[in-house]
Amino acid sequence: MELLERGHIIDAGNLRGGKRSHCFTSLCRLPEGRVLATFRRGSDKESADGNCLVVSSDDGGRHWRIVSDSFRPGFTGVPGEVRSAEIIPLSDGSLLAFLTWLHRSGGRPLYDSGGDHVAPCRIIQARSTDGGATWSGYEVLDTSPWDFPVLGGSPIPIPGRGWVVPFERQEPEREGGPSLHSAHALLAEEEGIFNQVIDVARDPADRVFFYDQRQAVCPRTGRPVAAFWTYDRLSRKDLAIHLSWGDPETLTWEPPFTTGVRGQIAVPVPLPDGRLGLFYVHRHPPGSLRLVLSRDGGRTWDLSGELIVYDSGGAKERGMGAREDLSEFWDDMVKWTFGHPAAVLLKDDLLLLAYYAGENERRLSVHWARVRV
Repeated sequence: MELLERGHIIDAGNLRGGKRSHCFTSLCRLPEGRVLATFRRGSDKESADGNCLVVSSDDGGRHWRIVSDSFRPGFTGVPGEVRSAEIIPLSDGSLLAFLTWLHRSGGRPLYDSGGDHVAPCRIIQARSTDGGATWSGYEVLDTSPWDFPVLGGSPIPIPGRGWVVPFERQEPEREGGPSLHSAHALLAEEEGIFNQVIDVARDPADRVFFYDQRQAVCPRTGRPVAAFWTYDRLSRKDLAIHLSWGDPETLTWEPPFTTGVRGQIAVPVPLPDGRLGLFYVHRHPPGSLRLVLSRDGGRTWDLSGELIVYDSGGAKERGMGAREDLSEFWDDMVKWTFGHPAAVLLKDDLLLLAYYAGENERRLSVHWARVRV
């Protein structure tokens, strides 16, 4: 692997004003080759004034322009925050955006430690017919029986079945009970009509939580594969990243298995030659974002040959190596200064990667990197 080039999508150091915290990156490559990126901008990572930008590149990620600087933050008369955005292209040339919308009015915090769930939230669908400059047709998608849905990464096309939009939920399932977690997805069998919830991953014992699923489709087999930041609720520690391969016909996923790779959020990158890449957050020292390859579907990895795409060079970040409750993890996450990897395939052997990184939670930039694999 070779790191060819890198640069900024948004350089927070060149901006003025209070909103210079950028995070929660996503990439979408359109059929004609243009690449869209979305990310959140706010005063800091936990602020209620967050909203998402849409930016575009016509040259494989080297140069970017802002297409849209915000979505409509209020919904049904309620002030809120657009926390994350994911985009897919439709066959008629229009775009669909999926938004994680949080109710943040009245000083409501991002995370409710008493109820052990995030602020009231919805997944909203919006449409653009002008390349992403404006968005209309806001509609809440039905994720019942699950409340508190949060988007879990880029939607994926399943050959012959439609589009799958990953999401997760964490909430008590009975009054006074513990907050539990599971990974799901919305399915559209008709283009743009998402009316079915499917299950992706849940530990039958509810001990292990499979967070932040990121999905991709193998270009050789059509099989989807999901990667999970994995947490043991009883030991109160992260486990190694887990993977799960799915069946495109039945839309069921095998029980997640360990990769043995120690890390947090990870994006699977299936390559046309059969190898599987994993672009992941290496939170423990030395803090970094890394790309590693597997030749056997993720069972074993060439850790000696992994590529360091970003090196934080800073002090040890909180939240790794120690026992922590979920509420403590939430406190740590708003302080982290790098993460949220995204990836798209530009050519058979060329990847475009994106992530956020910066000096503190109030000044974070969005970066790109091109990697030859």
